[in-house]
Amino acid sequence: MSSLKYWVRHRGGLLIFTGLLTLYLGHVWSYTFLNDDAYISFRYALHWAEHGEVSYNLGDRVEGYTNFLWVALLALVKWWGGDIPTASLILGPLFGLFTLCYLTGFTYSSRSRAAAGWSGIGSGLLLVLSPSFTCWSSGGLEVQLFTFLMTIGVLQSALAWQHRDQLDQGVRDALGEELHPREGFKKGTIAGGILGAASMTRPEGVMIYGLIGGYRLIDLLRRKQRMSGVEWGGLCGFCLLYIPYFLWRYQYYGFLFPNTYYVKAGAEALWRPGAHYLLSWLMAHPWLVLLIPLGTISIFRSKDQRASWLPSRHIVNVSLLCLISMLLHVVRVGGDFMALHRFLVPLLPLSALLVMPLGLAIIRRFQLITSTLLARGMTILCIVLLCLSAHRQFQQANRIGSSRGVDSIGWLRQFSAQCAEVGKYLAEHTPREVKLATTAAGALPYYAERYTIDLLGLNDEWIAHHVPVRGHRPGHTKSAPFSYPIKKGADYLIYHPTFSQAPRNANRRYARALEPLGYRWQSVQVPDLSPPWWSTWVKQTSKRQHTHQP
Repeated sequence: MSSLKYWVRHRGGLLIFTGLLTLYLGHVWSYTFLNDDAYISFRYALHWAEHGEVSYNLGDRVEGYTNFLWVALLALVKWWGGDIPTASLILGPLFGLFTLCYLTGFTYSSRSRAAAGWSGIGSGLLLVLSPSFTCWSSGGLEVQLFTFLMTIGVLQSALAWQHRDQLDQGVRDALGEELHPREGFKKGTIAGGILGAASMTRPEGVMIYGLIGGYRLIDLLRRKQRMSGVEWGGLCGFCLLYIPYFLWRYQYYGFLFPNTYYVKAGAEALWRPGAHYLLSWLMAHPWLVLLIPLGTISIFRSKDQRASWLPSRHIVNVSLLCLISMLLHVVRVGGDFMALHRFLVPLLPLSALLVMPLGLAIIRRFQLITSTLLARGMTILCIVLLCLSAHRQFQQANRIGSSRGVDSIGWLRQFSAQCAEVGKYLAEHTPREVKLATTAAGALPYYAERYTIDLLGLNDEWIAHHVPVRGHRPGHTKSAPFSYPIKKGADYLIYHPTFSQAPRNANRRYARALEPLGYRWQSVQVPDLSPPWWSTWVKQTSKRQHTHQP
């Protein structure tokens, strides 16, 4: 963290660093929203805090989430008396700030502290001006928690290996003291524990740990060395956290993988939307193109020929390995149906850390060829272009609509707010034993607090394991058969919620099928809903008297 201390203590660095964090919070605030999917995690956290049961529907153990540590954190907030949605809007930017502070203060080479400081500030600026990084600091999901843990875990692992290499070479530390082997075990344990926590936050954390562990083993074999305290510490730190968690979740839910895996498994023809998703991410962050020459230099230059501004060998190799693997994984699963690339946000800090030294080297070379004034002008021009790009993407993201199956942030914000109002209405106007069936499994069930059949199967074991895959939209390749919610006794067949300016007529095909089964189409004017009318199918029965009127 020496570069961070340098900027805090010298040349008005505290003002620069404070301005960077202020700009980040302002950019986050401009995007502030809650995504409907986040309310699924909120519902698990709510039931855990209030009933001691990590479930979507009480009494029905289905693992319809993939962010255990985030759910646990929100449950703790609720247990302390806090509001879960509000807490998520605070914790997301907070972890984003932690990532910025760590990245800004991270020093990975023997450059002067001034050069390290500029590199750290530049890396932080790339994140602050990234629409993806700032947007998904909001949303209510675990994106920034996983980004924080993954970034620190990967870099601390590389530093621990660097410690081992220095120890083998008899190199002394900055104070001239000998490096102690026990310190390596401690560093490895911390890095492994952080990656274990990342794996408890997102399943991709296991992949990242396996990749960097495999890289280290191959590196040791190539150098004909054995595992030392650093490597054993990394293994112990990871296993001490992740194995107890894995055994608990397997015993609790009964499956090796989360229910969401079985919902999404078997989908084909997703490479094309995945490739489009990747291309969109690269166009939104044009500075990522600098990773290509950096990777080339790192691979094809020997140790003696490496440029002085390059990070250490382990940092470059492990970071590039994680980047390439995560990109291939995201493309294979088809990307996402939400705008601004939330699945690729965890890659941005490592990318910025690698790109910034190369960018500074290019600017210094330009300065030598031309003049200092032109070099500074080029730097300012690059920053201005990044600001203009961020503003343009902000405007596009906040428009209400979808493009190529990707929903804009404005649409996601509007939809979750609409579902929240309907859920509050149902909580007030229906008895607790009512059953809902809907594809909108987030805000509506969270506020309604009613048993809910998730028609897309994320929170339904039968749909996940027995319904064949259909369609090519990521996360929406399985859906319940028409008869399934009826057999389950659903009182409200909501499907995808229908909102309108005036009461809508029922679909004739659905009417012919549902009216003989006792369902009637009803349109209700919901307070604070925009547009004000909500329409759905309601089962008419003497056992449950619904208090609202069409």
